[in-house]
Amino acid sequence: MVTLISALWRLIITIVGLLVLLTIIGGVLGQPMGISFVETGSMEPQLQPDDGFIAVPTAVGGPVESGDVIVFDAVNLNDGGFVTHRVVEKTEEGYITKGDANPFTDQDGSEPPVQEGQIRAKALKVGGEVVVIP
Repeated sequence: MVTLISALWRLIITIVGLLVLLTIIGGVLGQPMGISFVETGSMEPQLQPDDGFIAVPTAVGGPVESGDVIVFDAVNLNDGGFVTHRVVEKTEEGYITKGDANPFTDQDGSEPPVQEGQIRAKALKVGGEVVVIP
């Protein structure tokens, strides 16, 4: 039994270490990966301000689909910084995004449809729900 417990602890420590390493590498490269954080209430109630989530690069997480929470490099929102919002539709012009708490899509405002090249990561989902780190 002690061997099983020590093996589980080693696995947990390895996973946490990997997430920390990915977060540091992502910070250095300016790419959200590992653990990312939500800064505003636009994704409530799914993600609260200061909640963390596991950001997975799309090369690993697979294609972006409607319903996915993505991190993208905005053109106008957040002064052109990273934005974490949900994809509500895919059109010929690009992805339509919206914060869960927002009454309108980002594209109803000044943000053009999000292009593949702007997407930096997807939030990891398990059982269809975003993995949230409060």
